[in-house]
Amino acid sequence: MRNQHNNDDGLNLDPELSFIGEFELSRNGMIEEVKTEFNIVRLCMTEADNLGNEYLKMIDRILVMPIRKLLCEKNSVLLKISPDFKMSPLTGSIYELDGKLHITRPSFEVMAREKWIPLNDWLQKDIAYFDRTVDDLPDVFPEFVYLGIINKLKKADRQDFESLLQRRELEYKGKPSVVYLKKKPKDIDANKKIFSCLEAVGYNHLSIYNFLKHQSDKRGAHIDVGHSLVVEMINNPIEKNVTITLCIAIQMVYAAKVQIPELSDYWPNMPTLETN
Repeated sequence: MRNQHNNDDGLNLDPELSFIGEFELSRNGMIEEVKTEFNIVRLCMTEADNLGNEYLKMIDRILVMPIRKLLCEKNSVLLKISPDFKMSPLTGSIYELDGKLHITRPSFEVMAREKWIPLNDWLQKDIAYFDRTVDDLPDVFPEFVYLGIINKLKKADRQDFESLLQRRELEYKGKPSVVYLKKKPKDIDANKKIFSCLEAVGYNHLSIYNFLKHQSDKRGAHIDVGHSLVVEMINNPIEKNVTITLCIAIQMVYAAKVQIPELSDYWPNMPTLETN
């Protein structure tokens, strides 16, 4: 029989067991949760080597979830443990593809520690971008692209964007198609406003945060019928069994090891990733 703790009025102050009551994790409890997420990263890394490239998309769906939970959520236990957590800016090569698309291809290596930046700043860094200006505006926006932009714009910008375009039904490849055209294609101010709206929703720039969020929302936590083929292409393997997602996951584990004392002995044989 468990001991009861009564107050002066004889009331039992012990909480009754239920499916509603929740208890806060202690710091040690949060450390254990972080280790569990890191173990998932290590398991994915091992299975990527065992299974090969054809299974990388499947492994990435698992791998992106620990990254999102620890690096992308406001109530992350990692940030509760280390509020000033920093990450190394992605190192590696930037490749330029057709259509002015630039893609960062990171490696497992990280910069010297004095060059690391706060997590929020790191999340806003571009992982890929189209090198476009207001002079590169498309002639038309297909309806699905137009609706995607509208859904992401804030109210005032959304109203401006809608007012500058007009709906048209055209024939494309022998089929009816709905598109949106600029009302004043030669109006400089109108084009600048349209371009500003595109920049606001990440039309030309893909931040690390949006890259991870897209993967986790569209294929990790859910199976969304709508997803970006460009984002999927960006995460194609950098080399055998290695994707951008895996590089970020390994860098996350390393950053935590060197910043959080309780994790310093996690993965004892993990190599030093810092470069001079």
